[in-house]
Amino acid sequence: MMALRIEKAFGIRMDTLMRMQSSYDIARTRGREGELDIEPYRPATGSKSTGVRA
Repeated sequence: MMALRIEKAFGIRMDTLMRMQSSYDIARTRGREGELDIEPYRPATGSKSTGVRA
């Protein structure tokens, strides 16, 4: 709603504002990527099921 208000007040398209915010959020999150200690997912060995149903 805030982006729409800014659009109405200043004439900057809401789409542009939302893309700018998204880019900013992604950049900040990527900047903190080193703080995470997560191992990549590895399926159990010997499992015949792919977990996907047809």
